[in-house]
Amino acid sequence: MSPFLFLLFLFSPIKPDLWAETERMPDLKQWRALCGYYAVATAYMKDSNARITVFAPVDDVFTYNPDIRALDQKETLSHIVDSQVVDLTMNKLWDKQTLIRSTINSGYTYITQFENNPGNFSYFANAGMLCNHASNQWGIISGEQYLFKICTPMGHRPYPGTALSFIREHDVTVFEERQYNNRDLSQIRDILDRTPDIALVIYGSSAWNGFHTFFIPNDAAFARVVDRNRVDREVLLAHVTSTNRVLFTWPWLYDGGQHYYPSVRFSANIIEDNFKLKLVMRNITDRRTGKWDLYAVSEVYERYSQFRRGAVWAKILVPNIPTQNGVVHIIDNVLGIVSETIDMMIYRNEKTTTLMRYINTIGQIVRNYFSATGGLVTFFAPWNEAFDRIPEQIERRLLRDRIWLEQILKLHIVPAKELTSDEITNETIVNTIDNMRQLYFIKGEWPANNVTYYVIGGGIKTAIMMDNVAATNGIVHYIERVLGVPYQTLWEIMRNETRLQYSFHMMENLQLRYSMDPWQVLTPEQNFTFFVPTNEAWAKQPQSLVSRMNDGNHWQALQYVYKRHILQGQALMYTDLRERTYVMMNDEKVVITRRGRFFELYWPRGNRRARVIEGGEIAGINGYMHMIDNVLIYEPDLRAHACTTEPVFFQFLIVCLVMVWRPGWFTSFFIFFR
Repeated sequence: MSPFLFLLFLFSPIKPDLWAETERMPDLKQWRALCGYYAVATAYMKDSNARITVFAPVDDVFTYNPDIRALDQKETLSHIVDSQVVDLTMNKLWDKQTLIRSTINSGYTYITQFENNPGNFSYFANAGMLCNHASNQWGIISGEQYLFKICTPMGHRPYPGTALSFIREHDVTVFEERQYNNRDLSQIRDILDRTPDIALVIYGSSAWNGFHTFFIPNDAAFARVVDRNRVDREVLLAHVTSTNRVLFTWPWLYDGGQHYYPSVRFSANIIEDNFKLKLVMRNITDRRTGKWDLYAVSEVYERYSQFRRGAVWAKILVPNIPTQNGVVHIIDNVLGIVSETIDMMIYRNEKTTTLMRYINTIGQIVRNYFSATGGLVTFFAPWNEAFDRIPEQIERRLLRDRIWLEQILKLHIVPAKELTSDEITNETIVNTIDNMRQLYFIKGEWPANNVTYYVIGGGIKTAIMMDNVAATNGIVHYIERVLGVPYQTLWEIMRNETRLQYSFHMMENLQLRYSMDPWQVLTPEQNFTFFVPTNEAWAKQPQSLVSRMNDGNHWQALQYVYKRHILQGQALMYTDLRERTYVMMNDEKVVITRRGRFFELYWPRGNRRARVIEGGEIAGINGYMHMIDNVLIYEPDLRAHACTTEPVFFQFLIVCLVMVWRPGWFTSFFIFFR
């Protein structure tokens, strides 16, 4: 080497490398320790001239997912892309939602961009979410190297072939070091062999044809299909998203509410989007364990019989397997077709074992509605955790009283109707099979684009957790509470009900609250029918009157007003209300009348009316609560306090004067009564 080149090498600035940069980052200690186990990963991190992009999990990812600490060398290298992904630093909208880049171990990494709002983006590397929302310095550039922190696991190690080769793979040694295999995919392997055009062009597509998301049913999923002839090429296409939509679990669930994606249509050698059959991914959380399961949901795709409505839910057993033409998710159900009755569906569901025990308690009276010959019904099926919410004394009574149990189960069934969520509005009212009680619905939307449907029946409001599950004889909605079975006292209901917060805070200082929250329930004395004013009802009243009621000097007057709204000794459901005169808790008479389809409370002495809100019935352990839109109150109610307290004050004043005038009188009075 010449002296000039030696001096140039000696005094040239040393490029920093990512290995040295990570030493100063306390949240990348686990990633640095993992790379330190493998010479190849360490060499890439120390080579400042290597044009790579590293997606490094932060320490929290290792803490909440301990399996990542045991990644082998190839799985570790799948976090390193063999090129610079400069698109992540440009902060602008991409032409394509997903970028495909190869890793240094000959796999693929799919980088996805989502626009939260104009100019604000979120990025994902496979299933790993980049931590740009958690730190301002989320991109690290050192020499020719790029490093981005990720806050969720990226997913499994990429499979070196296409989705078709993954299904057809016979060499078991390929899966020895992997956390997944294709041992249970023999059925779809045989079906793809009978449809070579779909198998080669779609499932075996290369980068020239585009990338897809593949939902692959296992053998147990095909075992549930009664007629195997219905699984044809159209059903196979229902398991594949359209071109260039490579969607891992975290990006799909994070997609700002826009979760629906079209499946693929293939005819006359043309691959196009099929918006008539859309796919969506949902997550359901177990409230007891905190564990959440992922489901792939597709619309029903029936062609050989009458038009079917609803959706098919399939649990994702093995998510996020990158392949050379997209990503594979292994599921436990066949999408697009329906072959099970409601009875078969709830029988095999592990979340409805308690429901089946209750149904079998009363024999075939209710179960006949779920059979194949029972006709179309809509069934709101409570999960196991719904029965766990029921207090023990209520559950014992429910199992002992077969008539009440039958009424409760019938309350969950809507006859001769396939009620799907697209038909539900805040004005929807349907009859149940007992033709007496009705179900009401609420369509809640918070935050934006996150729609939750609620059903109200028998005074219980519950959220629909899994909606539109299609069966051959109807629709099933899985709910988190049992309709018609109370589990809280009236006081606890008021505390948790948003529309009753004003009434709740006004009753906190009243002795009446202990009657609403008794220690002993299911006794005649503790049964109440409470017509409780809503927040809007109190807002209609004169502010001066409401303020004086709550100034601390008129608690007895306020309690007297509330007792005018309470019927003691009777627990009346909405269907039990009749046009008659009732004697309320304060011994005043209130008349219940009907105006149109609504019930009204009429208080003759004060000439006040309050309408009973339809669907505002709430069942409690110690009675029923009905929301009303007005308050039975007027100005003279303030004198109820004066009539009860002021004479006591004057009597006490007279006794004091007598004691001063005749001092020995009080001693003689005390000895006499002793």
